[in-house]
Amino acid sequence: MKKILISAAAILTIAVPIGNAIAQPTKVTSNFARITNFSEFPKGIRHMSTLRHTLKITISEQSNGVSKIMIEAPDNIKLNDNIDVSNQSGEKINAEINIDDKKKATLTFSEPVPPGTKLTIEMNKVRKLRATRGEMLYKVFANFVDSNQAVPVGIARLRVN
Repeated sequence: MKKILISAAAILTIAVPIGNAIAQPTKVTSNFARITNFSEFPKGIRHMSTLRHTLKITISEQSNGVSKIMIEAPDNIKLNDNIDVSNQSGEKINAEINIDDKKKATLTFSEPVPPGTKLTIEMNKVRKLRATRGEMLYKVFANFVDSNQAVPVGIARLRVN
């Protein structure tokens, strides 16, 4: 009888559901901007190809507006000045685009992008210089209004299998 009680207690302990809070993602808060998504189209292409890389950045409600965004490409990627920038409503945002050595894109906005904006940056006609396997890492920085210092926004990571 004692073994049955111990077995039943062990089974009930294992069967007790774990609280919902463990499975729920926490809300990320930031006083700056952060990368919320990064994707490649067509997806999962390892060989040399012309692609579109899409980067999504959310500017915090608590931050100043953004005047400039800098994107540094990985070693095996060549950037093109065919870059489209839009907000969460799909409205185009005017930006002067400067590509340095096909490796670094600087987007200077004609008017600062206001806090609370979700930017979509579509880097069209991106070229892979060689077959890619593993991770591609883009470094992203932003300049905020009233600041000349570039602040790291994050690293956009794309895994190619």
